[in-house]
Amino acid sequence: MSSIHEKIRSAVDISQKAQRNYDLSKSVDSKDLETMIYAATNSPSKQNETHYSLYVYTDKSIIKKIYKETKQFSVLGSKGDFDKVFQEQDGKFYQSKDHSVYNSQILSNILFVFVEDHGTPRGGNSMIAQQTTDPNTESVRIYEEQCNYSIGIAVGELILSATLLGYKTGICSAFPKNIVGRIINSEYDPKLLVGVGYENVGIDRRLHAEVLNKNIVETRRTGELNEKWRFPSFKKHTKVFVNGNKNT
Repeated sequence: MSSIHEKIRSAVDISQKAQRNYDLSKSVDSKDLETMIYAATNSPSKQNETHYSLYVYTDKSIIKKIYKETKQFSVLGSKGDFDKVFQEQDGKFYQSKDHSVYNSQILSNILFVFVEDHGTPRGGNSMIAQQTTDPNTESVRIYEEQCNYSIGIAVGELILSATLLGYKTGICSAFPKNIVGRIINSEYDPKLLVGVGYENVGIDRRLHAEVLNKNIVETRRTGELNEKWRFPSFKKHTKVFVNGNKNT
């Protein structure tokens, strides 16, 4: 039997990698869903303040509607294409839809939408931030940081819990917040989308759920024209210092 340490390490390794396609023929167990919602709504926050609301969907039509607003994963043909794909003008970022694909990591069995919200303030800066009309104060900056920390912690606990229950996950932040906010009928803009579901056993997790290579710029195709396009995969390298000493 695996030790608790091995189970946690395995869950971390699995949840680190986004699932890009799901077996949508299956339905999620209701007890599993309840447990995931519990993990996502009972994670730590500053003085247990409420910093977000959680919108949960198993309705395929709503999930697909939100998914269709996520065409922001860039597909660069070469370094020379950079200016064709990305621009920033007047402080706003633009990305070419012709060089982008939908984020199919949220075309999932369950979609969790984390939305910034504002419950009863307990910290001094929280009280000031909720009362001020000036968005540029230090109290507002600190409060927004706390909201972001709370959502990040909740997402972490959600995906780890989902993985321990046997599901695969994917996180998406690239979507028009105002449009998705209207879709879910939220007063506040959503911050993060989290897809949870069943993997397609025997199918590469990196294959796009829908997009074929023939729809991708030629220099970035990953197989035959009528085969699914494969997302890239990356590694990160985090420095760790234990008692001030770099851990090799």
